[in-house]
Amino acid sequence: MIKSLVKTGLLTIATAALWAAPAPSVAQTAAPAATREEEPPSETAYKPPPRGAPGGRVGGASRGTVKVTIPLPTIELLAPDGHTGLTTSATPTLYFFVSRPIIWPTQFTISTPTQPNPILEVNVPAPREAGVYSLRTADYHIRLEPGVLYIWSVSVILNPKARSRDVVASASLLRTAPDPALETAPPSRRAALFAQAGLWYDAVAAAAETAALDHHVALDALMNEVGLVEPARYDRQVASGNRSR
Repeated sequence: MIKSLVKTGLLTIATAALWAAPAPSVAQTAAPAATREEEPPSETAYKPPPRGAPGGRVGGASRGTVKVTIPLPTIELLAPDGHTGLTTSATPTLYFFVSRPIIWPTQFTISTPTQPNPILEVNVPAPREAGVYSLRTADYHIRLEPGVLYIWSVSVILNPKARSRDVVASASLLRTAPDPALETAPPSRRAALFAQAGLWYDAVAAAAETAALDHHVALDALMNEVGLVEPARYDRQVASGNRSR
């Protein structure tokens, strides 16, 4: 089950050159209904771009010494490791996993090293249960520029007066040119075709959109391929009905 985060809080948008490179009220993402004419899902195998931009993801962990009375959550962004993930969308939907409920303020940020202020910095409702969540950049009225390397992150703010102690997960993101042939593919095959073309974020979004049809098989396969083993295992258990929500 994939939850979307409804935006809340203040949004900061700064205009400047960019780096080359959940008002989470929890709601289930709707999936399109299957049709008889629709082809069966294809095997999803992610092939990284041959000359991918450097970057990748950094898992969420506190950056300082923190004393808390309950265990801290693990945050994992659904992003490739060791290179920058690609998208063809100016307003991609991004996904992340949390290992347990979050009781602290949570923040979604998109930034670039060529300017001091974030492109986007918004507080979102904290996820109230473990699972995979979506963040729709279109909800925040920003558009990614082609050929520009962005860094996106999800932060749990343990102490607003000591931001160095935040639990932060980050990953890089690059918008590239679309392929019209992929855009017109049937919904059941789009995740596999995007993955084979090296378009990571588009593949994940397509897999999430059809998760109800294939019981999360494509989405979990993508996560396993880039080493997101715990998120894939948890999502598989939820999809199989083995874990109560």
